Amino acid sequence: MRRVSVLMALLITGYILGIWNFLILPKYFMVFGLKGLLVSLVPILVAMFLIYSEAESTKRTRYLIYELFFKVARTPAFIFTLLMFLLIMLGLTAYLSSWSLIYIFGWDVSYIPLLAILTLLLTVLLLLLAKGRVLEFISGVSVLMIVFTLASAYLVREQALNTVTSEQAKFYMHQAVSAITSFGGGFTVQGLTMLTASVIIAFGLGAGVYYVIGSFSPEDLDFKRVLVGVFFLQLILSFAAAYTMAYSLGPAFQAFEKSVHSTNISPEESIKLYTQFHALQSYATNSTTPIQDSIKVFYTIPRILKGVPEATRIIYLLALSLYFAGLTTLIVLMEMGSQMLSEMMQLGRKSSLSVVTLIAIIIAGVMALHSVRVMFLFVPFGVAALVSALEAYPLFSSELTANKGLVGASIGFLVLVGIGTLYYAFINSSIAAKLGAVIGLVLFVPAFMNSVLLKSRR
Repeated sequence: MRRVSVLMALLITGYILGIWNFLILPKYFMVFGLKGLLVSLVPILVAMFLIYSEAESTKRTRYLIYELFFKVARTPAFIFTLLMFLLIMLGLTAYLSSWSLIYIFGWDVSYIPLLAILTLLLTVLLLLLAKGRVLEFISGVSVLMIVFTLASAYLVREQALNTVTSEQAKFYMHQAVSAITSFGGGFTVQGLTMLTASVIIAFGLGAGVYYVIGSFSPEDLDFKRVLVGVFFLQLILSFAAAYTMAYSLGPAFQAFEKSVHSTNISPEESIKLYTQFHALQSYATNSTTPIQDSIKVFYTIPRILKGVPEATRIIYLLALSLYFAGLTTLIVLMEMGSQMLSEMMQLGRKSSLSVVTLIAIIIAGVMALHSVRVMFLFVPFGVAALVSALEAYPLFSSELTANKGLVGASIGFLVLVGIGTLYYAFINSSIAAKLGAVIGLVLFVPAFMNSVLLKSRR
């Protein structure tokens, strides 16, 4: 049981510690400091309670997710919303994690869709080959991701401290590093809303995964112990990613300074370097920077580090950290999505995996268009909290939980956050962001057909 507990902790860690721990969460740790950490404990505790409740509900009843939603919660339509949200997150994660590979292969951004498609095909192939060893396989990849993340953070720090000689560059770097452990960051309503939404998204709520995990977990498994381990790993790796970003500020500004005084660098290249530094500085200091711009900042780090000694090793570790973080999430999402579709449509494992993979490939492929990418990005950042509230709604059933008060408070909290994220999505200047929020709302259409599904099943 101790071995199973460790494997389950690594499975959940591999799912939770995904691309958002690198792309978004470090930003708020840098902007808000320890105050941001304390605020983030609220959505973290809500997420932990719901994760535990959802996993326990299927572990205790031994129902599969669709059986649970239909026979106990009487909400079979909700699973369609969860599955559609899962598929969007699958395509989005494949694209954003594959983005890191172009720095390993030395390719340009036009190859990202191809790499995303190949990553999805690799994921389904690994699942087919792993068969009954999926849990061990995901756990192994999770360990690799943890090691790479910590190693890249350490190497970036050491190289930055050893190579940054400019006083101005040192100032920017140490300012960002010290901000992570200070209480000086000022709050904004938008920043707090997006921080809370980012935590909810990072914990993977809204896709029904934890119901599925509970359905195959051993009866003697103590989920409380597992989640304690997940909680500490989440904090450690999120801070490691934040320090990686903070220490990258020094080499970024120094590279810009050198370009100004160098006769071998064109004015256009110098402006490009300054733009990269300015974007990184805004990432570290501005809580209202648009989500799409914040995400792009992470991918400037490999370019920034090219002038640093032993940069290749650091870039490879950083890129592989993000890629493995995405891959572990993809494996879990694809496996769980396949199980959900198999139950709903009475398909075999290979057929359901094929359908899930095909839809994810289409979503990842069309994200080659910038406006489409922003649109899909604003689906989770517009409605993830509301989808999570819908996911938790079946817990009101007396057969699934005795803590209806806590469930109600958690759902109320998620609804408030969801209204806030929708508001900021709709006031965004980008039309693509508004369309993303609209698509997110469309995901709720099946929920209004619940009574029809109940009658048809009778």
